[in-house]
Order: sequence, then structure tokens, then C-alpha cells
Amino acid sequence: MRYLAIVSYEGTQYHGFQSQKNAVGIQDLIEKAFRLMTQTTIKIHSAGRTDKGVHACGQAFHFDSDLDFDNDRWLKVNRRLPLDIRILSVNRVAVDFHARHWAKSKKYRYVIAKQPSSVFDANHEVYVENFMIEPVKEAIPYFIGTHDYRGFCQLVKGKPTIKTIYNIEIKETERHYHFIIHGNSFLKYMVRSMMGTLIQIGKQRLEPEIIKEILTTQNRKLAGKTAEARGLYLDQIYYEEDHDVYHI
Repeated sequence: MRYLAIVSYEGTQYHGFQSQKNAVGIQDLIEKAFRLMTQTTIKIHSAGRTDKGVHACGQAFHFDSDLDFDNDRWLKVNRRLPLDIRILSVNRVAVDFHARHWAKSKKYRYVIAKQPSSVFDANHEVYVENFMIEPVKEAIPYFIGTHDYRGFCQLVKGKPTIKTIYNIEIKETERHYHFIIHGNSFLKYMVRSMMGTLIQIGKQRLEPEIIKEILTTQNRKLAGKTAEARGLYLDQIYYEEDHDVYHI
């Protein structure tokens, strides 16, 4: 039987989601918790990696098991996980379902604070001094659509760099700007590179039109410094609506 699980985590203490040889990945801890709970070996397959220090509200992974447990019984695995990792749901899916290959789009969120961070908030937001939102709003439309994002990523051999950004929404609160970025898929450091460039635009060190120039030339040297991981959240993975597959 194949299961789809949704997990949230506070990524500060971890070297990303993926299993690591010489560091602690969140995958390692989940697999260990399943092993302790079921006395069986369960290998999990995620919808995608997240970088060291990045958080998630709705990361997805699938796994196979002969155990016919319902959601509530699977969630008992949380008793064996650190408090900064929580499995939110576990549901049966089609036997050929794949958390990464079947993903249709992903939504990330980046949080910029308007005031200096307290010690309790510092790992969950990024304070940017003298940040102006109006030039950032001018720059954002350049990202929308299908483009070659070679200038906004760390190249990985064999990974196509043409991606589609469906929407970038800014939600402003009294204390924060939340940048919600929805795209079909993302490259290594892509969201953080996009945000790093927008931050430089917000600090009026770059003009909004630099986005168009980077997308046209694929010149990464024109982009701003990659934004810090602690402000980034993987919010949601979207799948096709199907009776055998849960839409997250």
C-alpha cells in the first residue's frame, strides 16, 4: 500500500529535508520514527528538497507499507519525532502515485519583517533595513510567466531551467510582508535568489527593470545576494484532483 503524508517542520536545526551523510536531515528522523513505531523499514520519498534552515508548512512525501493503518494511527509517529517536526496527515493513495513526479505546482512564502526581529522571531523572518515596498511591486510582474531562470539559481546538471511562475502575491500585515510565490516547480536557490534581488530593489540598490535583464541574459552576476534561508517556507504542494490522489 502507498501512503501520502503531509509534514510541517521548523527547519533551523536541520540541514534540509533530504537524508544526509554527515549531517541531520529531516528525512532521517522521520524514517527513524517510523522504524521505531512499526518495527519495519520505511523509506520515504519527498516532493522536493528544502535547503538548510528552510521551514515547511506543507511538505509532502510518499511511502510504502504493508500496514493498513488509518490516519490517526499513523499520526502516533509524532510521539517519536522532535517537537519541531509534525506529521499532519497520512492517507492512502494510488499505488503508482509519486510525491515529486505527480506534483503539479508548489507554493513558497518568504517573510520580511518591518522591525528588527526579537530572539523568538529571528529564525522565522528576515528584517531588511530601509526596505521600500513600492519598487518591489514594480519589479514583481517581470517574474510572472514562463522564463529561463538560469540567472536565478544554482545550476544542477540535467535540470531544465525554464520554469513558470503563476503568481506572486504580497500580503502585508502590521509587522511583515509575506511574499507568496506560486510556480510549476523551482530550481536550487531559485526562490531565495529571486527574493535576494527583490530585497536589493527594495533597498533601492537595483532598479526594478533588472529582473527583465537577468531573465533575458541569464546573467546570475546581476542578481542580488541569495536571501537567507530562515525567511523561507514551503507552504503547499498541489496535485491533480483525482479520487485516488489527495489535493493538498
